[in-house]
Parts: sequence; C-alpha cells; structure tokens
Amino acid sequence: MTFSLKAGIALAALAGAAAVAGSASAADLGGNGGSIKDGYMSPMPEIVRGAAGPCYFRADVGYSWSQDPELTWPVNNQNVHYTVDGAGDYTETYRDSTFVGDSVSNASRDNSAFGEVGVGCGSGSRGLRGEMMFGYHGDRKIDGEPENFAITYTNDTPLTPPTTPPVDEPVVDDPLHTSVQSYSMMFNAYKDLGKYGNVTPYLGAGVGVAYHIVDETYFTGNPNLTNRIEGNRDIAFAWSLMAGIGYQLSDRAILDVGYRYLDLGEAETGRVDNAGFVNPRVELDDLASHEIKVGLRYHFGQSDCCAAEYAPMK
Repeated sequence: MTFSLKAGIALAALAGAAAVAGSASAADLGGNGGSIKDGYMSPMPEIVRGAAGPCYFRADVGYSWSQDPELTWPVNNQNVHYTVDGAGDYTETYRDSTFVGDSVSNASRDNSAFGEVGVGCGSGSRGLRGEMMFGYHGDRKIDGEPENFAITYTNDTPLTPPTTPPVDEPVVDDPLHTSVQSYSMMFNAYKDLGKYGNVTPYLGAGVGVAYHIVDETYFTGNPNLTNRIEGNRDIAFAWSLMAGIGYQLSDRAILDVGYRYLDLGEAETGRVDNAGFVNPRVELDDLASHEIKVGLRYHFGQSDCCAAEYAPMK
C-alpha cells in the first residue's frame, strides 16, 4: 500500500513536470515550431524582381529615299583679249571672266540603306523616352548640271583684222559628279501615346551632328574641265522628326517600325584639283531624306533597380 501510494505520487509529479516543460517550450517557439534560444530562425520572405528595367539597347536598319539636294558651283565664262600685228598674227594680251551663275540644276542624290545602334531609357508611366544613337548612311552618288560654260575671243585692234581669227569655243554643258557617305550621332526624344494591347504608337524628334565624307568631283561634257577637284570631310548640324509604333514581343523585347525625316545638313568639296589648280568649292546643301526603318529595343536590368520589394509572409 505504501509502495503503491509513493509510485502514484511520483507518476503524478512526472506528468506535471512534462506538462510545464511542454508549455514553456511552446511559449519560447511562439507557436511556430522554433526558438531563437534554440538557434532556429524563421524563413526570410521571397524577393520579388521586376521583369525588365527602363533602359534598353537598340539596333535599326532601314532604307533612305533622298531628296534632291541644293548644289552650287560658280561658273565664269572666259573672254580672251588679243591684238593683231602687221603680219596678221594675233597675240593674247589678257583674259577676263564674266560671272554666269552658281546654281546647279537637275541635282539628284541616290538612295541608300542605313543602320543605327544605341541606348535609351524611358520614364515609365509618363511615356517619355530618350536615346543616343550612332548611324551610318552608305555612299550616295550626287549629280548636277552647272551653268553652261563658253570661251569667247575679243580683238582689241578691230581696224586690223587677223587673217585667221580665233574661233569662239561653243557653249558646252559640264555636268558634275561626286558622292557622299555620312555618319551621324543623334539624341532622340520620344513620347509614347498610350498602349493598345501590345502596340504603342509614338512621336519623336532628334538633334545631333553629321560627319560627311565627300568624294572628289569630276565633270563630263566639257573638254576644258578634265581635272578632278579633291574631296573633303565636313561636320554639320543634323535634325529629325519621327513617328512609329512599338510592338511588345516579350517583357524585354519590342519590335519598332517607324518613319523618319532626316536632315543631315550640308557639306562641300575641297578646292585643289589633281593638277594643282585652285577651283571654287562645290557646295552641297540640304542633305535630307525620307526613311523607313525597322528595329529592336531590348530592355536590360530590373524594373526595381533602386529598391527591393518583398512578397508578404504567408
């Protein structure tokens, strides 16, 4: 009886201690199955990353329909003065010239393909974007027809006519020919006009500089213009107007199809020809074109580039 009583008391005490220990352990774990005192930490919340950042690489190719440029090259007709001696022979005394004009008619410039690469960034909800683009326009042949050229002879001793008077050289055409290739660096600004499904129309404008490489100039049709005027390199102000659409291919890639009016400014040739003579410069103004281009914008980085976001704990 005494043993049974003692055993019962011991079992009751053991059960009570176990209950107290279990309660304390539950309190330490905060009901989540772990305790900081026991070296256990709750799992961190999952970091949520955005799909694509606001900045992008861009590459475009396209075709350029050139407008007829404005060309100028001054033409001066030559007047040869001479005298006649008693034997009827003539001697050239001096020459002067008469300015005919500097307009070049029927000016034309070939079309060409072009390509561009660059980077840009957008402002997100405001729909504003900015880009820096580097482009290349292929070699474009330029032709035109300056004013007609002639040489006339004037006898300064009309009372003693020569036995074999010089014959005036007839008026001749002297079409000019050259070519130009251009590099451009443009800063473009765009306004996206809202998103309609996967399509976003936009308007834009750009300013920048053009670097022109003008080839040597030669003439045809005039036997007095057989030399070639040296080429030249020029830097000019450039500007553009644009419109197009962007089609969302994925969360990072956008197909861009657009129109651009591009004015690459002006350029000019050198003055010295291949015989060492100094000539007037051929001036090429208003090197403008209408263009259609297709490109790809690829966004890089994350949309939450500056602050981390966390998923709520479950």
